[in-house]
Amino acid sequence: MKLTNSFIFKLFLLFFYVFFSINVEVFSEEINYAKALVTTSSGIQIHVEVADNLMKRRLGLGKRSHLKKNWGMLFVFDKLEKHHFWMKDMNFPLDIIWLDNYRIVHIIKNVKPIQSGNPPPILKPLSPANFVLEIAAGQANKLKLKKGDILSYKF
Repeated sequence: MKLTNSFIFKLFLLFFYVFFSINVEVFSEEINYAKALVTTSSGIQIHVEVADNLMKRRLGLGKRSHLKKNWGMLFVFDKLEKHHFWMKDMNFPLDIIWLDNYRIVHIIKNVKPIQSGNPPPILKPLSPANFVLEIAAGQANKLKLKKGDILSYKF
């Protein structure tokens, strides 16, 4: 039986859909996040879990009931781009901070979880970034973080 390119492509799409549609919650308990330390220009340290691959970035902080005090998540990307985020499967509000290497280029504060049944809005930065830091809502104000500030990382 000769397989057509169309059939092979459809089979690939089906596999892709099934593989990535598996409930991410199952994987969340098995994902082992590396830990790092983000330090503000004033010397305040934020412990973070590092989301440095597609599965970790896709899950992010979703499906969690809370964020540990003084903790966050640092998303690491290979390319400097306008990486979009959303609050899918989130249960608590966040401050989302986009960074071009070490410099803050955009902040969206107090992003709330979506109401059940509503599609999550897409959060877009104004400038390209290769790191994104998610921290508890209100922390950006408490830490006095603003565009142009420099953060450092210790992996």
